[in-house]
Amino acid sequence: MFCSSLLRAGRLGLAALCFAVVGVFAQDATAPEEGELTAEQQAALAEAMSQMSFAQQLQAVGVPMTTGPATAQLGDIAEVKLPEGYHFVGADGLELFYELTQNMLNGNEVGVVLSPDGWMLFFDFDDIGYVADDEKDDLDAAELMESMVDGQEAANEARAERGWDQMRLQGWVQQPHYDTQTNNLKWAFNLSSSTDNFQETWINQNIRLLGRTGVMNVTMVGNPANFAAEEAAADALLANNFSYLPGERYAEFKEGDKVAQYGLAALVLGGAGAVAAKTGLLAKLGIMLGKFWKFIAIGVIAFFSFFKNLFRRLTGSHPVEKNDDAPNA
Repeated sequence: MFCSSLLRAGRLGLAALCFAVVGVFAQDATAPEEGELTAEQQAALAEAMSQMSFAQQLQAVGVPMTTGPATAQLGDIAEVKLPEGYHFVGADGLELFYELTQNMLNGNEVGVVLSPDGWMLFFDFDDIGYVADDEKDDLDAAELMESMVDGQEAANEARAERGWDQMRLQGWVQQPHYDTQTNNLKWAFNLSSSTDNFQETWINQNIRLLGRTGVMNVTMVGNPANFAAEEAAADALLANNFSYLPGERYAEFKEGDKVAQYGLAALVLGGAGAVAAKTGLLAKLGIMLGKFWKFIAIGVIAFFSFFKNLFRRLTGSHPVEKNDDAPNA
């Protein structure tokens, strides 16, 4: 059986989904209308998905991943070493991953790291050139937040066009600060969503890793209740496992290199513009593995044609279509 072959090949997520799909349709031979699943089928799929990790769920719907321990390439600029239990979505899986998680691509994405504890790091590289850090002592947090709030309307208009929930900034968790030893700029703010009328807040943390030819933009999304622990884990991963490739490090700047036309403050404001691109429903769900399946299962159910085609591939047959005109036995 095809499902068993997936299991033997070690593709556990896809194998689990395979068995779930076959089981769902085997229990109910009546095919629902195109684009729909019966309540029983939805419940069965949701239950099957709830038994998977988030990474397995993503793999099950076709998102390619690298599993640690491994070294993942962040474009041709940098790399990150994945510890055991970590997963990485690279260039070949980003489009599907972003669509499933209600995030908008900006064209600069180079990868996403998924930790086994639920937090995630989104990486994109902006080749704006070398960013001078001479504004490091002049970052006005109040003024920056005011500008960010003013700019969120445009971001929400873009989300509305896709039918996604709206986002609202709710103040600083960490005001922008620059580390002269690591050449990293870091800040975090609270966000809320129109999904619950902006009642619950969660944390979005931004890190800018300055390089010789541009900036690696890193966004951490995690569970607000565990923010301190997750921040420490993410900091440790970046400090010990992330590195620019030789020739791309900030300290390797040379006269004649391209220099960015703006400084650190503009990087913060640019990060505000990326709110719509890095927060999506995953952030609303708290980035907890126990909650991930709810969104992914809903997204999967929306792709009924995928399941219909998969069922045909797995069984070599078709679910029996109900025919109201057929004579009674």
